[in-house]
Amino acid sequence: MKRLSARPTWLIMLALAIAEITSSFEVSMAFVALPTMNRVFADPATVSWILSGFFIASAGSVALFSRLGDMYGRRRMLILILLVAAIGSLMSAMSDSLAGVIAGRTLQGLTGAVLPLCLGLMRENMQPKTLAVNIGIMSGILGVSAGLAFLVAGAIIDHFDWRAMFYFSAGMALIGAIAIWAWVPASQPDANRPRLDTLGAVLFVPAISGVMLSITFGKAGWLQLQSGGLLIASLLLLAVWVRHELHHPWPLINVRLLADRRILLANLVFAAIGIGPMLSATVILAIAQQPEWTGAGLGLSATASSLLTQPTTFMGFIAGPAAGLLAARYGVRTAMMTGAAIVALGWLPLLVNLTAMPILLLNVIVFSFGIVVLFSAASNQIVLASPLERTSEAMGLAQVSRGACAALGSQVIALILAGSMVEPNGPGQAFPDAGAYRLVLIYLVLCSLAALISAWLLPRPPKSLDGAMTQRVC
Repeated sequence: MKRLSARPTWLIMLALAIAEITSSFEVSMAFVALPTMNRVFADPATVSWILSGFFIASAGSVALFSRLGDMYGRRRMLILILLVAAIGSLMSAMSDSLAGVIAGRTLQGLTGAVLPLCLGLMRENMQPKTLAVNIGIMSGILGVSAGLAFLVAGAIIDHFDWRAMFYFSAGMALIGAIAIWAWVPASQPDANRPRLDTLGAVLFVPAISGVMLSITFGKAGWLQLQSGGLLIASLLLLAVWVRHELHHPWPLINVRLLADRRILLANLVFAAIGIGPMLSATVILAIAQQPEWTGAGLGLSATASSLLTQPTTFMGFIAGPAAGLLAARYGVRTAMMTGAAIVALGWLPLLVNLTAMPILLLNVIVFSFGIVVLFSAASNQIVLASPLERTSEAMGLAQVSRGACAALGSQVIALILAGSMVEPNGPGQAFPDAGAYRLVLIYLVLCSLAALISAWLLPRPPKSLDGAMTQRVC
Protein backbone atom coordinates (compact mmCIF):
# COMPACT_ATOMS: atom_id res chain seq x y z
CA MET A 1 0.00 0.00 0.00
CA LYS A 2 1.50 3.34 -1.01
CA ARG A 3 2.26 6.07 1.52
CA LEU A 4 0.19 9.23 1.14
CA SER A 5 1.42 12.64 2.24
CA ALA A 6 -0.13 14.61 5.08
CA ARG A 7 0.91 17.84 3.34
CA PRO A 8 -1.72 19.72 1.29
CA THR A 9 -1.84 18.56 -2.30
CA TRP A 10 -1.74 22.14 -3.60
CA LEU A 11 1.55 22.75 -1.78
CA ILE A 12 3.15 19.66 -3.31
CA MET A 13 1.83 20.67 -6.73
CA LEU A 14 3.29 24.16 -6.33
CA ALA A 15 6.74 22.78 -5.58
CA LEU A 16 6.61 20.33 -8.47
CA ALA A 17 5.31 23.08 -10.80
CA ILE A 18 8.31 25.29 -9.96
CA ALA A 19 10.63 22.40 -10.80
CA GLU A 20 8.84 21.74 -14.10
CA ILE A 21 8.82 25.45 -15.06
CA THR A 22 12.57 25.47 -14.45
CA SER A 23 12.97 22.50 -16.79
CA SER A 24 10.85 24.20 -19.48
CA PHE A 25 12.86 27.39 -19.25
CA GLU A 26 16.14 25.48 -19.63
CA VAL A 27 14.89 24.13 -22.97
CA SER A 28 13.18 27.23 -24.37
CA MET A 29 15.78 29.82 -23.50
CA ALA A 30 18.42 28.25 -25.73
CA PHE A 31 16.22 28.48 -28.81
CA VAL A 32 15.65 32.20 -28.21
CA ALA A 33 19.30 32.87 -27.40
CA LEU A 34 20.81 30.98 -30.33
CA PRO A 35 20.87 33.94 -32.78
CA THR A 36 22.49 36.11 -30.08
CA MET A 37 25.07 33.41 -29.27
CA ASN A 38 25.87 33.12 -32.97
CA ARG A 39 26.56 36.87 -33.09
CA VAL A 40 28.69 36.76 -29.94
CA PHE A 41 30.82 33.73 -30.83
CA ALA A 42 30.55 33.78 -34.66
CA ASP A 43 30.76 29.98 -34.94
CA PRO A 44 27.31 28.55 -35.77
CA ALA A 45 28.42 24.91 -36.01
CA THR A 46 30.00 24.96 -32.55
CA VAL A 47 27.30 27.18 -31.04
CA SER A 48 24.77 24.49 -31.97
CA TRP A 49 26.34 22.36 -29.23
CA ILE A 50 24.52 24.64 -26.78
CA LEU A 51 21.48 22.63 -27.89
CA SER A 52 23.21 19.33 -28.66
CA GLY A 53 25.01 19.05 -25.33
CA PHE A 54 21.77 19.77 -23.53
CA PHE A 55 19.81 17.14 -25.48
CA ILE A 56 22.49 14.47 -25.04
CA ALA A 57 22.46 14.96 -21.27
CA SER A 58 18.66 15.10 -21.29
CA ALA A 59 18.35 11.79 -23.15
CA GLY A 60 20.71 10.05 -20.77
CA SER A 61 19.22 11.57 -17.63
CA VAL A 62 15.67 10.40 -18.41
CA ALA A 63 16.71 6.76 -18.12
CA LEU A 64 19.43 7.15 -15.48
CA PHE A 65 17.71 9.38 -12.94
CA SER A 66 14.32 7.72 -13.33
CA ARG A 67 15.97 4.47 -12.26
CA LEU A 68 18.02 6.17 -9.51
CA GLY A 69 14.85 7.81 -8.25
CA ASP A 70 13.23 4.39 -7.87
CA MET A 71 16.29 3.05 -6.06
CA TYR A 72 17.28 5.95 -3.79
CA GLY A 73 14.23 8.23 -3.62
CA ARG A 74 12.67 10.51 -6.23
CA ARG A 75 12.73 13.64 -4.10
CA ARG A 76 16.45 13.22 -3.43
CA MET A 77 17.21 12.80 -7.14
CA LEU A 78 15.02 15.77 -8.12
CA ILE A 79 16.78 18.07 -5.66
CA LEU A 80 20.16 16.83 -6.89
CA ILE A 81 19.23 17.49 -10.53
CA LEU A 82 18.05 21.03 -9.77
CA LEU A 83 21.22 21.82 -7.82
CA VAL A 84 23.42 20.51 -10.63
CA ALA A 85 21.38 22.53 -13.15
CA ALA A 86 21.94 25.65 -11.03
CA ILE A 87 25.69 24.99 -11.05
CA GLY A 88 25.58 24.50 -14.82
CA SER A 89 23.69 27.78 -15.30
CA LEU A 90 26.24 29.67 -13.19
CA MET A 91 29.05 28.02 -15.15
CA SER A 92 27.54 29.22 -18.44
CA ALA A 93 26.89 32.71 -17.05
CA MET A 94 30.41 33.23 -15.75
CA SER A 95 32.28 31.65 -18.66
CA ASP A 96 34.13 33.77 -21.22
CA SER A 97 34.54 30.88 -23.62
CA LEU A 98 32.03 29.02 -25.77
CA ALA A 99 33.35 25.71 -24.39
CA GLY A 100 32.45 26.82 -20.87
CA VAL A 101 28.94 27.83 -21.93
CA ILE A 102 28.43 24.45 -23.62
CA ALA A 103 29.74 22.57 -20.57
CA GLY A 104 27.29 24.45 -18.37
CA ARG A 105 24.43 23.75 -20.77
CA THR A 106 25.28 20.05 -20.68
CA LEU A 107 24.85 20.04 -16.90
CA GLN A 108 21.54 21.86 -17.33
CA GLY A 109 20.43 19.01 -19.61
CA LEU A 110 19.96 16.79 -16.56
CA THR A 111 16.62 18.57 -16.09
CA GLY A 112 15.29 16.24 -18.79
CA ALA A 113 14.47 13.85 -15.93
CA VAL A 114 12.42 16.42 -13.98
CA LEU A 115 9.03 15.49 -15.48
CA PRO A 116 9.21 11.70 -14.88
CA LEU A 117 10.43 12.29 -11.32
CA CYS A 118 7.61 14.79 -10.71
CA LEU A 119 5.02 12.32 -12.01
CA GLY A 120 6.47 9.64 -9.74
CA LEU A 121 6.28 11.95 -6.73
CA MET A 122 2.68 12.80 -7.58
CA ARG A 123 1.79 9.11 -7.64
CA GLU A 124 3.53 8.64 -4.28
CA ASN A 125 1.74 11.45 -2.48
CA MET A 126 -1.73 11.82 -4.00
CA GLN A 127 -5.00 9.93 -3.80
CA PRO A 128 -5.96 8.02 -6.98
CA LYS A 129 -9.13 10.11 -7.36
CA THR A 130 -7.10 13.34 -7.57
CA LEU A 131 -4.05 11.97 -9.35
CA ALA A 132 -5.47 12.04 -12.89
CA VAL A 133 -6.70 15.62 -12.51
CA ASN A 134 -3.36 16.79 -11.13
CA ILE A 135 -1.45 15.08 -13.93
CA GLY A 136 -3.65 17.00 -16.36
CA ILE A 137 -2.86 20.22 -14.50
CA MET A 138 0.86 19.44 -14.67
CA SER A 139 0.58 18.81 -18.42
CA GLY A 140 -1.10 22.19 -18.81
CA ILE A 141 1.65 23.85 -16.78
CA LEU A 142 4.21 22.18 -19.02
CA GLY A 143 2.60 23.58 -22.19
CA VAL A 144 1.99 27.10 -20.89
CA SER A 145 5.40 27.43 -19.22
CA ALA A 146 7.19 26.42 -22.43
CA GLY A 147 5.48 29.26 -24.31
CA LEU A 148 6.01 31.82 -21.55
CA ALA A 149 9.67 30.79 -21.27
CA PHE A 150 10.22 32.03 -24.83
CA LEU A 151 8.86 35.45 -23.85
CA VAL A 152 10.86 35.69 -20.62
CA ALA A 153 14.10 34.65 -22.33
CA GLY A 154 13.48 37.13 -25.16
CA ALA A 155 12.84 40.00 -22.74
CA ILE A 156 15.99 39.18 -20.75
CA ILE A 157 18.15 39.11 -23.89
CA ASP A 158 16.70 42.40 -25.19
CA HIS A 159 17.11 44.33 -21.93
CA PHE A 160 20.14 42.69 -20.31
CA ASP A 161 23.35 40.87 -21.24
CA TRP A 162 22.91 37.28 -22.43
CA ARG A 163 24.53 36.09 -19.20
CA ALA A 164 21.50 37.34 -17.26
CA MET A 165 19.47 34.55 -18.85
CA PHE A 166 21.68 31.94 -17.18
CA TYR A 167 21.64 33.76 -13.84
CA PHE A 168 17.83 33.75 -14.02
CA SER A 169 17.73 30.00 -14.72
CA ALA A 170 20.16 29.38 -11.84
CA GLY A 171 17.84 31.27 -9.50
CA MET A 172 14.84 29.30 -10.74
CA ALA A 173 16.64 25.99 -10.17
CA LEU A 174 17.66 26.96 -6.63
CA ILE A 175 14.10 28.07 -5.78
CA GLY A 176 12.81 24.77 -7.18
CA ALA A 177 15.27 22.73 -5.11
CA ILE A 178 14.34 24.59 -1.92
CA ALA A 179 10.61 24.19 -2.63
CA ILE A 180 10.96 20.45 -3.22
CA TRP A 181 13.01 20.05 -0.03
CA ALA A 182 10.54 22.09 2.06
CA TRP A 183 7.15 21.01 0.69
CA VAL A 184 7.50 17.52 -0.81
CA PRO A 185 7.80 14.56 1.58
CA ALA A 186 10.87 12.36 1.31
CA SER A 187 10.45 9.33 -0.93
CA GLN A 188 10.67 5.77 0.32
CA PRO A 189 13.40 4.05 -1.73
CA ASP A 190 12.61 0.60 -3.04
CA ALA A 191 15.16 -1.75 -1.49
CA ASN A 192 14.12 -4.57 -3.83
CA ARG A 193 14.91 -2.71 -7.06
CA PRO A 194 17.47 -4.46 -9.31
CA ARG A 195 20.99 -3.06 -9.53
CA LEU A 196 21.81 -0.13 -11.76
CA ASP A 197 23.09 -0.83 -15.28
CA THR A 198 26.22 1.31 -14.89
CA LEU A 199 27.97 0.10 -18.04
CA GLY A 200 24.89 0.88 -20.13
CA ALA A 201 24.97 4.47 -18.85
CA VAL A 202 28.73 4.77 -19.48
CA LEU A 203 28.55 3.49 -23.08
CA PHE A 204 25.47 5.38 -24.28
CA VAL A 205 26.56 9.03 -23.94
CA PRO A 206 30.00 8.78 -25.63
CA ALA A 207 28.52 6.73 -28.48
CA ILE A 208 25.86 9.35 -29.28
CA SER A 209 28.28 12.24 -28.69
CA GLY A 210 30.84 10.71 -31.04
CA VAL A 211 28.30 10.42 -33.86
CA MET A 212 27.43 14.10 -33.53
CA LEU A 213 31.03 15.25 -33.24
CA SER A 214 31.86 13.38 -36.43
CA ILE A 215 29.04 15.27 -38.21
CA THR A 216 30.48 18.56 -36.94
CA PHE A 217 33.93 17.62 -38.25
CA GLY A 218 32.48 16.17 -41.46
CA LYS A 219 32.76 19.50 -43.30
CA ALA A 220 36.54 18.92 -43.40
CA GLY A 221 36.02 15.65 -45.32
CA TRP A 222 34.89 12.16 -44.32
CA LEU A 223 38.28 10.59 -45.00
CA GLN A 224 39.73 12.39 -41.98
CA LEU A 225 40.31 10.49 -38.74
CA GLN A 226 38.31 13.05 -36.72
CA SER A 227 35.26 12.69 -38.95
CA GLY A 228 35.03 9.32 -40.73
CA GLY A 229 37.17 7.50 -38.17
CA LEU A 230 35.23 8.93 -35.25
CA LEU A 231 31.93 8.06 -36.92
CA ILE A 232 32.92 4.42 -37.43
CA ALA A 233 34.24 4.13 -33.87
CA SER A 234 31.09 5.70 -32.43
CA LEU A 235 28.79 3.41 -34.43
CA LEU A 236 30.79 0.39 -33.24
CA LEU A 237 30.50 1.62 -29.65
CA LEU A 238 26.76 2.10 -30.18
CA ALA A 239 26.52 -1.50 -31.43
CA VAL A 240 28.39 -2.68 -28.31
CA TRP A 241 25.93 -0.71 -26.16
CA VAL A 242 22.92 -2.26 -27.93
CA ARG A 243 24.37 -5.76 -27.48
CA HIS A 244 25.01 -5.06 -23.80
CA GLU A 245 21.47 -3.77 -23.24
CA LEU A 246 19.99 -6.81 -25.02
CA HIS A 247 21.83 -9.22 -22.73
CA HIS A 248 21.60 -7.29 -19.45
CA PRO A 249 18.88 -8.63 -17.09
CA TRP A 250 17.98 -5.08 -15.96
CA PRO A 251 18.97 -2.79 -18.83
CA LEU A 252 19.11 0.97 -18.38
CA ILE A 253 17.22 1.42 -21.67
CA ASN A 254 15.18 -1.62 -22.60
CA VAL A 255 15.85 -1.89 -26.35
CA ARG A 256 14.24 -5.36 -26.34
CA LEU A 257 10.89 -3.60 -26.51
CA LEU A 258 11.75 -2.66 -30.10
CA ALA A 259 11.15 -6.27 -31.08
CA ASP A 260 7.46 -5.33 -31.18
CA ARG A 261 6.90 -3.77 -34.61
CA ARG A 262 4.32 -1.33 -33.24
CA ILE A 263 6.72 0.02 -30.63
CA LEU A 264 9.59 0.11 -33.12
CA LEU A 265 7.62 2.17 -35.64
CA ALA A 266 6.29 4.50 -32.94
CA ASN A 267 9.88 5.07 -31.83
CA LEU A 268 10.81 5.85 -35.43
CA VAL A 269 8.06 8.48 -35.37
CA PHE A 270 9.54 9.96 -32.18
CA ALA A 271 13.01 9.85 -33.76
CA ALA A 272 11.73 11.68 -36.87
CA ILE A 273 10.08 14.29 -34.63
CA GLY A 274 13.28 14.75 -32.64
CA ILE A 275 15.75 14.99 -35.50
CA GLY A 276 13.73 17.67 -37.29
CA PRO A 277 10.32 19.14 -36.32
CA MET A 278 11.12 19.29 -32.59
CA LEU A 279 13.82 21.85 -33.46
CA SER A 280 11.49 24.12 -35.41
CA ALA A 281 11.98 26.96 -32.93
CA THR A 282 15.64 27.10 -34.01
CA VAL A 283 14.60 27.96 -37.55
CA ILE A 284 11.57 30.15 -36.76
CA LEU A 285 13.40 32.33 -34.22
CA ALA A 286 16.49 32.60 -36.43
CA ILE A 287 14.40 33.81 -39.40
CA ALA A 288 12.44 36.20 -37.19
CA GLN A 289 15.59 37.82 -35.75
CA GLN A 290 17.75 37.83 -38.88
CA PRO A 291 18.21 41.30 -40.51
CA GLU A 292 15.97 42.05 -43.47
CA TRP A 293 18.89 42.99 -45.73
CA THR A 294 19.93 39.30 -45.85
CA GLY A 295 16.82 38.46 -47.90
CA ALA A 296 15.70 35.89 -45.32
CA GLY A 297 14.51 37.53 -42.14
CA LEU A 298 12.16 39.95 -40.40
CA GLY A 299 14.68 41.86 -38.27
CA LEU A 300 12.66 41.44 -35.06
CA SER A 301 13.96 41.72 -31.52
CA ALA A 302 14.25 38.64 -29.33
CA THR A 303 11.08 39.61 -27.44
CA ALA A 304 9.07 40.27 -30.61
CA SER A 305 10.24 37.03 -32.20
CA SER A 306 9.26 35.15 -29.05
CA LEU A 307 5.71 36.43 -29.46
CA LEU A 308 5.56 34.46 -32.70
CA THR A 309 5.88 31.23 -30.72
CA GLN A 310 2.87 31.93 -28.50
CA PRO A 311 0.32 30.21 -30.80
CA THR A 312 2.11 27.01 -29.79
CA THR A 313 0.67 27.40 -26.29
CA PHE A 314 -2.90 27.95 -27.48
CA MET A 315 -2.71 25.21 -30.12
CA GLY A 316 -1.93 22.74 -27.34
CA PHE A 317 -5.35 23.34 -25.79
CA ILE A 318 -7.07 22.80 -29.16
CA ALA A 319 -4.97 20.09 -30.75
CA GLY A 320 -4.74 17.88 -27.65
CA PRO A 321 -8.49 17.15 -27.44
CA ALA A 322 -8.66 17.03 -31.25
CA ALA A 323 -5.99 14.32 -31.30
CA GLY A 324 -7.95 12.28 -28.75
CA LEU A 325 -11.19 12.58 -30.72
CA LEU A 326 -9.43 11.71 -33.97
CA ALA A 327 -7.82 8.63 -32.42
CA ALA A 328 -11.10 7.53 -30.84
CA ARG A 329 -13.02 7.89 -34.09
CA TYR A 330 -10.53 6.68 -36.69
CA GLY A 331 -7.73 4.99 -34.74
CA VAL A 332 -4.31 6.04 -33.47
CA ARG A 333 -2.61 5.17 -36.76
CA THR A 334 -4.81 7.59 -38.69
CA ALA A 335 -4.27 10.29 -36.05
CA MET A 336 -0.49 9.88 -36.36
CA MET A 337 -0.62 10.09 -40.15
CA THR A 338 -2.85 13.17 -40.02
CA GLY A 339 -0.53 14.95 -37.59
CA ALA A 340 2.56 14.14 -39.66
CA ALA A 341 0.88 15.33 -42.87
CA ILE A 342 -0.13 18.64 -41.25
CA VAL A 343 3.41 19.16 -39.95
CA ALA A 344 4.89 18.54 -43.41
CA LEU A 345 2.40 20.92 -45.09
CA GLY A 346 3.08 23.60 -42.51
CA TRP A 347 6.58 24.23 -43.88
CA LEU A 348 5.58 24.72 -47.52
CA PRO A 349 4.49 28.41 -47.41
CA LEU A 350 7.86 29.38 -45.89
CA LEU A 351 9.64 27.75 -48.81
CA VAL A 352 8.01 30.38 -51.04
CA ASN A 353 8.49 33.47 -48.84
CA LEU A 354 10.99 33.91 -46.00
CA THR A 355 10.31 37.59 -45.29
CA ALA A 356 6.56 37.84 -44.67
CA MET A 357 5.24 37.98 -41.10
CA PRO A 358 1.79 36.49 -41.94
CA ILE A 359 3.41 33.46 -43.58
CA LEU A 360 5.74 32.88 -40.64
CA LEU A 361 2.80 33.15 -38.23
CA LEU A 362 0.74 30.77 -40.38
CA ASN A 363 3.60 28.28 -40.27
CA VAL A 364 3.73 28.41 -36.47
CA ILE A 365 -0.04 27.89 -36.14
CA VAL A 366 -0.29 25.00 -38.61
CA PHE A 367 2.88 23.33 -37.38
CA SER A 368 1.89 23.66 -33.71
CA PHE A 369 -1.47 22.00 -34.33
CA GLY A 370 0.07 19.15 -36.31
CA ILE A 371 2.95 18.41 -33.93
CA VAL A 372 0.62 18.18 -30.92
CA VAL A 373 -1.65 15.75 -32.78
CA LEU A 374 1.35 13.70 -33.91
CA PHE A 375 3.02 13.64 -30.48
CA SER A 376 -0.22 12.73 -28.70
CA ALA A 377 -1.05 9.94 -31.15
CA ALA A 378 2.48 8.52 -31.05
CA SER A 379 2.35 8.48 -27.23
CA ASN A 380 -1.00 6.68 -27.37
CA GLN A 381 0.48 4.12 -29.75
CA ILE A 382 3.28 3.38 -27.28
CA VAL A 383 0.79 2.99 -24.42
CA LEU A 384 -1.48 0.69 -26.43
CA ALA A 385 1.33 -1.48 -27.79
CA SER A 386 3.35 -1.96 -24.61
CA PRO A 387 2.57 -4.53 -21.89
CA LEU A 388 0.75 -2.95 -18.93
CA GLU A 389 3.65 -3.53 -16.55
CA ARG A 390 6.21 -2.03 -18.97
CA THR A 391 4.41 1.11 -20.14
CA SER A 392 6.79 3.46 -18.31
CA GLU A 393 9.82 1.68 -19.77
CA ALA A 394 8.36 1.95 -23.26
CA MET A 395 7.67 5.68 -22.87
CA GLY A 396 11.15 6.18 -21.45
CA LEU A 397 12.62 4.50 -24.53
CA ALA A 398 10.60 6.83 -26.76
CA GLN A 399 11.85 9.85 -24.81
CA VAL A 400 15.43 8.68 -25.24
CA SER A 401 14.87 8.19 -28.99
CA ARG A 402 13.43 11.68 -29.32
CA GLY A 403 16.11 13.36 -27.18
CA ALA A 404 19.08 11.64 -28.82
CA CYS A 405 17.77 12.44 -32.29
CA ALA A 406 17.14 16.06 -31.28
CA ALA A 407 20.79 16.34 -30.33
CA LEU A 408 21.78 14.91 -33.69
CA GLY A 409 19.29 17.08 -35.58
CA SER A 410 20.59 20.29 -34.04
CA GLN A 411 23.99 19.52 -35.55
CA VAL A 412 22.52 18.75 -38.97
CA ILE A 413 20.53 22.00 -39.05
CA ALA A 414 23.52 24.04 -37.90
CA LEU A 415 25.73 22.58 -40.63
CA ILE A 416 23.11 23.23 -43.34
CA LEU A 417 22.70 26.85 -42.24
CA ALA A 418 26.46 27.38 -42.04
CA GLY A 419 26.92 25.97 -45.55
CA SER A 420 25.79 29.11 -47.40
CA MET A 421 26.24 32.53 -45.81
CA VAL A 422 25.64 36.13 -46.84
CA GLU A 423 27.90 38.92 -45.56
CA PRO A 424 27.27 42.67 -45.20
CA ASN A 425 29.08 45.09 -47.50
CA GLY A 426 31.20 46.34 -44.62
CA PRO A 427 32.60 44.50 -41.59
CA GLY A 428 29.98 42.54 -39.67
CA GLN A 429 28.57 39.12 -38.95
CA ALA A 430 27.62 36.76 -41.76
CA PHE A 431 24.15 35.18 -41.77
CA PRO A 432 22.65 32.12 -43.50
CA ASP A 433 21.21 33.07 -46.88
CA ALA A 434 17.76 32.25 -48.23
CA GLY A 435 19.04 29.14 -49.98
CA ALA A 436 20.38 27.72 -46.70
CA TYR A 437 17.05 28.27 -44.97
CA ARG A 438 15.17 26.63 -47.83
CA LEU A 439 17.45 23.58 -47.59
CA VAL A 440 16.65 23.36 -43.88
CA LEU A 441 12.93 23.62 -44.61
CA ILE A 442 13.21 20.81 -47.16
CA TYR A 443 15.05 18.78 -44.52
CA LEU A 444 12.19 19.40 -42.05
CA VAL A 445 9.63 18.35 -44.66
CA LEU A 446 11.56 15.12 -45.28
CA CYS A 447 11.70 14.39 -41.53
CA SER A 448 7.94 14.95 -41.31
CA LEU A 449 7.40 12.60 -44.25
CA ALA A 450 9.58 10.00 -42.51
CA ALA A 451 7.20 10.20 -39.53
CA LEU A 452 4.24 9.87 -41.91
CA ILE A 453 5.71 6.76 -43.58
CA SER A 454 6.53 5.17 -40.20
CA ALA A 455 2.93 5.72 -39.08
CA TRP A 456 1.59 4.33 -42.36
CA LEU A 457 3.65 1.14 -41.89
CA LEU A 458 1.92 0.42 -38.59
CA PRO A 459 -0.54 -2.48 -38.66
CA ARG A 460 -4.11 -1.30 -38.99
CA PRO A 461 -5.65 -1.23 -35.49
CA PRO A 462 -9.33 -1.46 -34.56
CA LYS A 463 -11.25 1.63 -35.66
CA SER A 464 -11.68 3.04 -32.16
CA LEU A 465 -9.28 3.66 -29.32
CA ASP A 466 -11.64 1.87 -26.96
CA GLY A 467 -11.60 -1.15 -29.21
CA ALA A 468 -7.82 -1.20 -29.24
CA MET A 469 -7.67 -1.04 -25.47
CA THR A 470 -10.30 -3.72 -25.12
CA GLN A 471 -8.36 -5.96 -27.47
CA ARG A 472 -5.20 -5.52 -25.42
CA VAL A 473 -6.91 -6.18 -22.10
CA CYS A 474 -8.65 -9.23 -23.47
